[in-house]
Amino acid sequence: MLKTAQARRQTLRALLAIGVSAVATEQAFAQATAADPAAVEEVIVTAQKREQKLKDVPISIAAFGAAALEQQNFTDFERLSTRTPGFFVQQQTDSSASFVMRGIEAGNAGAVSEPSISFFLNDVDTSRSRGMLKELFDIERVEVAKGPQGTLYGRGSQIGAVAVVTRRPDLTRTAWSLEGQYGSYNLYSVTGVFNAPLVDDTLGLRVAVRRREREGFVDNIAGGKPLNDDDLWAARASLRWTPTPDLAFDLILDHQADNDSAAATKAINIASPGGDTGWFSDAGQNRYQPPQKRRQTGVTLLSDWDFTDGWTFKSISAWREVDFSESWDVDGTTYEFLIGRNLADDQSILSQEFRLAYDQGGAFRAVGGVSYYQDRTFNQSEFVINEQLLLAGFPRNTTPVTRFPVPGTSLVLPVTKGNSTLSSTRNNRKSWSAYINGGYDLTNRIVVDAGVRFTRDEATVRNASLVTTVDGVAPIALPNGLSYSLGQEFSNSRDYDMVQPRIAVTYRLSDQINVYAGVSRGLKAGYPQTTFGAPAAGKPTPVFGEVKTEEVVNFEIGAKGTVLDRLYFEATAFTYDYNDFQTRAVDLTLGVVNAGKASAWGVELNGGLKVTPELTLSGAYAYLNTRYDEFREVVGGKLIDRSGNVFRMAPEHTVSVSADYRRPLFDGWDGFVNANYAWRSKYYLNNDNLESEAQKAFGLVDLRLGAESADGLLVEAYAENLLDQDWVRDVGNGGKFFGVPTSIRATPRMIGVRLRITR
Repeated sequence: MLKTAQARRQTLRALLAIGVSAVATEQAFAQATAADPAAVEEVIVTAQKREQKLKDVPISIAAFGAAALEQQNFTDFERLSTRTPGFFVQQQTDSSASFVMRGIEAGNAGAVSEPSISFFLNDVDTSRSRGMLKELFDIERVEVAKGPQGTLYGRGSQIGAVAVVTRRPDLTRTAWSLEGQYGSYNLYSVTGVFNAPLVDDTLGLRVAVRRREREGFVDNIAGGKPLNDDDLWAARASLRWTPTPDLAFDLILDHQADNDSAAATKAINIASPGGDTGWFSDAGQNRYQPPQKRRQTGVTLLSDWDFTDGWTFKSISAWREVDFSESWDVDGTTYEFLIGRNLADDQSILSQEFRLAYDQGGAFRAVGGVSYYQDRTFNQSEFVINEQLLLAGFPRNTTPVTRFPVPGTSLVLPVTKGNSTLSSTRNNRKSWSAYINGGYDLTNRIVVDAGVRFTRDEATVRNASLVTTVDGVAPIALPNGLSYSLGQEFSNSRDYDMVQPRIAVTYRLSDQINVYAGVSRGLKAGYPQTTFGAPAAGKPTPVFGEVKTEEVVNFEIGAKGTVLDRLYFEATAFTYDYNDFQTRAVDLTLGVVNAGKASAWGVELNGGLKVTPELTLSGAYAYLNTRYDEFREVVGGKLIDRSGNVFRMAPEHTVSVSADYRRPLFDGWDGFVNANYAWRSKYYLNNDNLESEAQKAFGLVDLRLGAESADGLLVEAYAENLLDQDWVRDVGNGGKFFGVPTSIRATPRMIGVRLRITR
């Protein structure tokens, strides 16, 4: 039986009482200060749009500084998430991933659906339509804020936000670095950074470039290149101008090109000829055109003006463009049954925010702003079904049906090899937003933070589809393909008004330890949707509807701070109610539907201990209990009740423990060893909670050792997934709708060396 909200909150309070004194992870734990090598350093974050010590922010946050990102060689969010309780990332390629925050998933595909997790690059929203994933290089810090953050971050931050801040030019000195890596599967990576003041203390330039390439780690028995390869170019140029001490401008240009050829999607219930159905053995699948390709380009202009005592004005102007295309073997076999193609998946974003902040160091401070966001997205996709195999009953029978006798007649018709549905979606969304968030010290111990954001979205979606066959043979099984629009384009518009408030109260137990409690509301905007019934008299029958806005109401309590200047800890307990959640219907003609209600609660612990000046121990633990309270969907014409099931990709327990040991060796060289173990309990990969599509509990071991000199030389050997643990990133995928679920294998052991010189 499901627990009541009251019972859940009582359990949370008990767990928090146990967890407050727990030792936790390195995210919030920094390097020792120069004054005391055994002391922890204060971590500064900007989650509330102003600089604050991490312990003073009444939000559960994981923060990674430049030193931690470089020492751990975090280049992607998947590895970074293993150190972050409550954050789960499965990165299939540089262009595709699943992000989960406290059990709620935010996929990055789709031309229409709004995100559940906001991603910001230098204060610019890059959350949706293939634009989430960013290569992490030359980064100042990464902040992961968990729980609804709509008041502070706006659209798409229903259950959390990730903020990436890149390094800015240093106006005082010329510097450069060059790093190279070589590793398993012929991996090579080269990263170069150059910084130069063009006008001393006034104008500076910083350029960072990375090139990485690696062969695939899954052999394909159908021949050709191995699958799951990596091919990336990324570059960034930053220009900083400070005409006066109170005024600064940052112009940032960035570009990323991903050319990963194909991910391995292997069928797990039918073997290709000469193959098997094992999740981790060689794949057998066809390669189609076009290959996977993504281009991201952005221009950002940031203006900061301290125009009078305590008042700051900030302008954030940005343009971004994302172009993506790919093809994939949907059925994951060498039988040509299902082909998927994204022929175009393009997005153009124009955004502007003006922000005003007040803080004179007194009892009251506030920040507020207005913003405009325009998102234009175009997707053209194709889905091809082999009717010869479909009529044969694939995958039970693999012998094609080439001739079809028409019942009740003497006619025998040829059967097409490929029934193609070519669909296009155009999305135009304009969003206006206004927000204010303030803090007030009621006493020297009690602080109240509160805010609200109002957002108005105007969305117009245009849909069209066209059914053809690849061989000119008329379709039999699916005369209208997967859509009934019959080639005509239909437009649907809706407006959405959203109010997202938050309030939190902090109690300062001491100068070093705070406890807090807060409540916040997060919304994932809905969108207009057009579905089609069976044609009538040869004409389409569109149904103009909408997918409703999702809502999360989150209650949270926590404690964070330092003990004896050596231990940093953070303990958080939360519970939320999840209403009108959106999910893609099993019946593809229904599109996305609002499926019902759900709830979750959990505990997150993290922090670190400076045992000695040489040895740092850190760790993280998260407990997550999720449940669909009301969830019914139509499968094969029958209503199936999923109520009581747990969320997909939501392990109940996750653990991460790390040790970092550094000590002098000789003549200005320091040696170091870093080890990390990340463990997840069993979790399901689909909402139907099938045991045959569950990932069993597993752990990953990373090990790094090397030496670094005082004059900027680094030599390192590393092993990621040292024990070569088999695990999958996903199971089911598009083939599951046609009885052919597929698995996507995760990265095996990777061993390599890294060399870096900094001047």
